[in-house]
Amino acid sequence: MGVKNWKLAGNNLDEQANRIQQKFSLPHPIALYFAARGIGEDNIQDFLNPRLANLTDPYRFPGIQEASRRLWDAIAHKEPILIHGDYDTDGITASALLALVLRQNGGIVHSFIPHRFDDGYGFTPESLQKALDTFGPCKVLVTVDCGITSCDAVNDAVERGIDVIVTDHHEAGTELPKALAVINPKVYPELEDLQLLSGAGAAFKLSHAFIKYGREHNLGGFQTRLEEVLDYVALGTVADIVPLLGENRVMVKFGIETLRKQLRPGVRALIESSKLRSELTPADITFRLAPRINAAGRVGDANVALQLLESEHIVEAYQCASQLETYNRVRQEKEQEIYQEACEQIERNLAWQSEYSLLVAGRDWHQGVIGIVASRLARDYNRPTIVLTIQGDVAYGSGRSIACLNLVEVLSHTSELLDRYGGHPMAVGIGLKADRIADFFEAMDREVRKQISSADLEDFISYDGEASLHELTPEFFKYLAMLSPFGHSNVKPIYRFNEVQVQRCSVVGGAHTRGTLRGRTGQIDFIAFNRPSSAFYGKTLDVLATPQLNRHQGLEIPQLNIIDIREVY
Repeated sequence: MGVKNWKLAGNNLDEQANRIQQKFSLPHPIALYFAARGIGEDNIQDFLNPRLANLTDPYRFPGIQEASRRLWDAIAHKEPILIHGDYDTDGITASALLALVLRQNGGIVHSFIPHRFDDGYGFTPESLQKALDTFGPCKVLVTVDCGITSCDAVNDAVERGIDVIVTDHHEAGTELPKALAVINPKVYPELEDLQLLSGAGAAFKLSHAFIKYGREHNLGGFQTRLEEVLDYVALGTVADIVPLLGENRVMVKFGIETLRKQLRPGVRALIESSKLRSELTPADITFRLAPRINAAGRVGDANVALQLLESEHIVEAYQCASQLETYNRVRQEKEQEIYQEACEQIERNLAWQSEYSLLVAGRDWHQGVIGIVASRLARDYNRPTIVLTIQGDVAYGSGRSIACLNLVEVLSHTSELLDRYGGHPMAVGIGLKADRIADFFEAMDREVRKQISSADLEDFISYDGEASLHELTPEFFKYLAMLSPFGHSNVKPIYRFNEVQVQRCSVVGGAHTRGTLRGRTGQIDFIAFNRPSSAFYGKTLDVLATPQLNRHQGLEIPQLNIIDIREVY
């Protein structure tokens, strides 16, 4: 925390940007964006004009045709299909997506979402038994957003005569489950371009293959419009903070359009209860929609969120959305309480900490919200962070990394001290004996130091290049909209504007500043959140800012959203 350095996103960008600008007739700041992000000239047209036709053939996944055939056989023989999901937004949306596609084509489908505290994470022999006790026997089981390390559970299912199809996107272990098919891009080196998929994205690939197979073999699927389930993919993909690049970006772009249409009662109720405008963005998923869906699994029952997304009647949908609001308020209260306790530990030097890593722990902290606290601490202190809740003589925790560090790899070198661990490079879950916390932190910190340097921990703001106010033309804003959706790994462009004079400014909302900037060749309005007007009044500044259109009373007014400032004189 504190003053941040400014870093240009790349070296020698001007020559490349000029070439892109001339070749594609783009505004110079847009060309700078492509140069800074490393988007090659061969990919620029597809980036500006993504199409669903650009999605690759789902048959590229080994075994996916066999999985599709088995699902159609189950439908033909009226065999119940069991979907085993997960209790976060990605797992819930993946479950709802696949269940909808199968039911539209005659499938008898039951979805099991484990309870975070009663059942634990993932597909296990215990969760399999509970699912069968709940819904009765089945011959086909599909995991979504889980299962890639569930070898014991898959073996148990196979011994019961159940054909298992695993769809997942997490890192695989040393052994793959002996399933009928494993639909996980991380397992197949030849699918490197798909390794960014979310759990909902992997479930969509199976759904796409299922519909394609049905049409090719005249089994069905002719009435299903797959673009209409991309709202589920958008929710799961953005919520799981996977990069909005490649196929993810295409699916989210069209999924956002489907979300705006509010085709389903549950989506409508969720958007209305979140008090969102119809022209929602990925940021609205991140900060408004996903937290409400996640809250069910964190402090209540994730099945309420699944019921919401699957609701066919608006009254039921509103009831579920209201319950999610209640869960979310409880989540916010518990999160803030733990966050404040954690910060106090850090400031009083009661946490395990170094300049490279951070670990805080509290007795009986609510297990459902510690992952969010870890995210906030990792962001605030710019260090990989573990947050543990101690319950009896064991500790359970969540970890969040910083951009340059694979936290799963770090944990793999401390595994002798852990009872369990897993997750993504950026987000992990762990379990260990409480008396091993100090030893674990030392081992983790030692491994972190091997993989990153102090320079990697430098707090900085990356910007795409220098721009002038006169370059922010209507054509620029037209192309800016085409760069969306913005999110993880495709953040909004940030430009540096040098020696701009503050023409006027005033306080808005008590803590923010609004005004007008004038450069050598133009002027523009600005908004600066959580910055006092005294930082602007009468000043000449260098600024880092994101251009945007301020929509107000039917007008679209260009403005700069100020990210950081430096006083020139």
